[in-house]
Amino acid sequence: MNTAKRPLALLLALVLALSLFAGCSSGTGDSGSGTSASPGTGASTSAEPGSSSGGGESSGSGEMNTTRTLNIAATQDSGTLDPLGVTGGFVSVLYAFYEPLYDTRADGSRIWVLGTALDRVSDLEYTLKIREGVTFSNGNPMTADDVLYSMELCAANPQFSLNVKVVDFEKTKVIDDYTIDLWYTEYNASQEPGLASLLIVDKESYDAEKSSQEPIGTGPYTVTDYVVNSHLSVTAREDYWNGTPKIKNINFKVINEPAQIINALETGDVDMAGVSVADVDYVKKLGYDVEIRNGGYNYSAFYSMLPGNPLASKEARWAVSMAIDRQSIADIIFSGQSTVTDYPGSHAMIDLEDRYLNLHETYSTGYNPERAKELADQSGLTGQTVRIITNGSSDPNTIAEMIQANLLDIGVNAQIVNYDQATYFGVLMDASNFEIAVFTPSAPSMLAVDVLSMYLTFIPLGWEGPERDHYGELSMGAIGTYDAKERGELLFQALEVFEDFDPWFGLFEYVSSFAQSSDLTGVEYMIAGSLYYNNIAFK
Repeated sequence: MNTAKRPLALLLALVLALSLFAGCSSGTGDSGSGTSASPGTGASTSAEPGSSSGGGESSGSGEMNTTRTLNIAATQDSGTLDPLGVTGGFVSVLYAFYEPLYDTRADGSRIWVLGTALDRVSDLEYTLKIREGVTFSNGNPMTADDVLYSMELCAANPQFSLNVKVVDFEKTKVIDDYTIDLWYTEYNASQEPGLASLLIVDKESYDAEKSSQEPIGTGPYTVTDYVVNSHLSVTAREDYWNGTPKIKNINFKVINEPAQIINALETGDVDMAGVSVADVDYVKKLGYDVEIRNGGYNYSAFYSMLPGNPLASKEARWAVSMAIDRQSIADIIFSGQSTVTDYPGSHAMIDLEDRYLNLHETYSTGYNPERAKELADQSGLTGQTVRIITNGSSDPNTIAEMIQANLLDIGVNAQIVNYDQATYFGVLMDASNFEIAVFTPSAPSMLAVDVLSMYLTFIPLGWEGPERDHYGELSMGAIGTYDAKERGELLFQALEVFEDFDPWFGLFEYVSSFAQSSDLTGVEYMIAGSLYYNNIAFK
């Protein structure tokens, strides 16, 4: 892969990993419309210390359960507990001992954790207030210096710089122990929710190597034992700022194979686990409660629009889109629990408006092989061969095989090429490598405006010309607009151009499911999949 494009590939890898950890290890939030406290709405968001904190304020009432250990299946161990080294399934585990400034519930409302307010002075200047009375697990008080230091660490790390992508570090200053004068280089609607992914470390003691085994955070638990790709044990902090945790000991067991997870549930070896949608009915029969949730992103078909490519014309791309039997594929992958998407992104995006849906016949009509055949003949696509690429995993390969069969029905041949995950991003960067790419566009911000502006910047797909320029002006103008109403109007106009030219086609929602013992209470997943373990208790 071209080394000049490597940082972009790392950013895309992070975005995908943040979505994947939600589906594999903890589930994510349902679709929710934004409220006045939602990220990206342009509202001043503040709270008094102690209000709506930590994923639903922990009262600290009741005795801690010291006799029963909570066992949780975790996946994709990164081999470190350093917050700047963990991606994939283990991100959710970090919330046992690290915490963010704030988070977002499944309904789009904000909860405050280590922050208490983010007040707007102007589009570029904000006052960030830090919670008082919080200590790290080593006893050090948490202050604004620790927060700014954590931001600077992210900025220096290519995989995590999205969290602070427009923070102006030359102007941003600590005012006092609990106040930061926060500046942006430019307004970007995704920056505020991006800060929710920022986990705060202790400036005085932070060391990446030591943190890999002995992390120091403000969270409710401390690490007692960690064996890579085996298990992680944590014990409760009795001095935790948000009340005494209700369970003293938690053990995260690394189990990556779905069959092994089912076995662990059968034997009672774990109390909580992400499970395949196909296994939901069986897991319920075992006596577990199972929650099925929108995973927060959708499968999509990205198209190469390069001149001379079989899909260079929009009519050819429409033909492919209308040839795909999306619901049938979704039913195979997710056992009837998923639905087709009515625009290029996921229905879980917090800034989704009804008017964004079904703007073009590819969505409003959808699967129509007769119309697809007509468009294939009209565009010269009939009889040609297209390449479909995937990252080599099971579900994308199944999707590719079913698209291949759909295309054959309209007289178009398809060759499937599978890559490993690391190689796939590099291949995707060059639209000459494929005609169709199975992909899952997503963003930590959970904003459609972020997804739709970001991916066509990172992955141009060969779309050029005045319409592409117009789309870029509208989409980037939208993400750079503070006023939510104005931003929504610009995004609507951008979507009209997008769907007409069809650079990628939204297929269906990713669905995740999570099982938990019926005697657990206080389990609440945030919109990006994070979980606040101090609220979980045995009934």
